Amino acid sequence: MVIDKTLINKNSVEEVYNKGIDVVFQDEINAESLNFFPENSFTIILLDECERGKCTTGLGKYDLKGQQLFIHLPKREYKWDLPPDTVGRRLIINDSVLKTFSPTLKYTFSSYSKFEMINPDDETYHRFSVEFNAIRKEIVADTVFPELINARVRLLALIINLWVEHAYGNKALNTPDNLAFRFHMLVDKNFKTQKNVAFYAKELCITPNYLGVICRKQYQISPLEFIKERVILEAKNLLHSSDKSIKEIAFELGFQNFSHFSYLFRIKAGLTPKNYRKKLEDSSLE
Repeated sequence: MVIDKTLINKNSVEEVYNKGIDVVFQDEINAESLNFFPENSFTIILLDECERGKCTTGLGKYDLKGQQLFIHLPKREYKWDLPPDTVGRRLIINDSVLKTFSPTLKYTFSSYSKFEMINPDDETYHRFSVEFNAIRKEIVADTVFPELINARVRLLALIINLWVEHAYGNKALNTPDNLAFRFHMLVDKNFKTQKNVAFYAKELCITPNYLGVICRKQYQISPLEFIKERVILEAKNLLHSSDKSIKEIAFELGFQNFSHFSYLFRIKAGLTPKNYRKKLEDSSLE
């Protein structure tokens, strides 16, 4: 649910959570709204435009500027001082989503983490912005699917985690956990054209067997199943939010054989793509 800056309070956030949606998108921000911190939540703040603002936390004082991202954590004091022309966005995320994060991601978004502000480069800021917009699009859709929203939040959290590692050297890039995250990112980038586990193992400079060990440990599924799940998630997203035909979607996702796409979708989603789209259309009419 998208909420105006003047409506951010305990009741408005709980109202969204009670509808089964675990993410609130705040289109506009000011100091008053950011100084309110909902219970049982964490927030991610993207400052798009800001001059001469300040943020004081238990860990430090920050001079604010455009293209900054803050991880607003529970059990920590914050005081925001923003000029009136500040432009930014905030995600308020129920802790239930945090429970679906991997252990390393949970640490980055816990009160134990010291990484609460990052200054991304232009490319990474653009990536953050795109993911914020994608989450907003899912939230304001006529038919809302919480699983798609939560998956987008996990993807944004993963991108943030990788940037934290890049900026602060939190972990060496060759640790098993980070190999799993790098695999996740590679899949997100290449799943439409690369569905072979050997491709990803080669990119990570490890064997397919070792990739299998890492993936099962981190995500409890095989690398091949991980790739398939990413494909199906995108298929659901396209069936939900685009007017493309099912054959066009299959082709966009790299399937030359429409029957293969339909079979995989039915196995993973429990419905054929046609019936899944019909279910979405029927839901929007209720």
